[in-house]
Amino acid sequence: ALPADGVEVTVEPGSSPRAVAQGWVQAGVPADARWLFWGFRLSGDAHRIRAGSYALVAGDSPERLLAKMVRGDETLESVRLIEGWTFGQARAALARAPGLRQTLQGLSDAAVMARLGAANVPAEGRFFPDTYRYGRGVSDRVVLQQALLAMQRKLDDAWARRAPGPPLRTPDELLTLASIVEKETGRESDRALVAGVFSNRLHIGMRLQTAPTVIYGLGERFDGNL
Repeated sequence: ALPADGVEVTVEPGSSPRAVAQGWVQAGVPADARWLFWGFRLSGDAHRIRAGSYALVAGDSPERLLAKMVRGDETLESVRLIEGWTFGQARAALARAPGLRQTLQGLSDAAVMARLGAANVPAEGRFFPDTYRYGRGVSDRVVLQQALLAMQRKLDDAWARRAPGPPLRTPDELLTLASIVEKETGRESDRALVAGVFSNRLHIGMRLQTAPTVIYGLGERFDGNL
């Protein structure tokens, strides 16, 4: 019989049907790996098994197991990156995420960005806040890569649609200003007004005079009072 909480296996890309069968048996499926392998082969679908993380629960037959792997019906976990988080907070969330393979721990932020193919790009604000779903055994680098690409797409779109006139010279400056506006007000309806105020201050060479920039600069030294 299966363990009470079922069995989970991660099928790595390029795994042979024989290796997949052995993986299930090693994980706790009460069957002969050779019998399970030949069951996959005789179905005609063994070559269609997809990489991913799958769960087998009480009552599931070998046929149903194979169908799950052919459909890519994965058992997924999720991690949420919150608006306004620093990169350190995002990394802490990834470190706590269940089933996520940790490959970036101990690396500096700059080293992480290099691993993501974005060497010399500042990490702050570069990861789109959203809920990301992943299969067990997927690496933290893969999730961060998704968040990085999602933010780049959003930034490219916003830069292409920007109104003429604001004193912003690069997409990076747009991202920085947007991050400050987001921290300045939690109300979406107020953000256009706040952005307009900051834009006017930049036009006349005035300091932004906004609390979020000071709080960010203080970092862990911020005690709640300015």
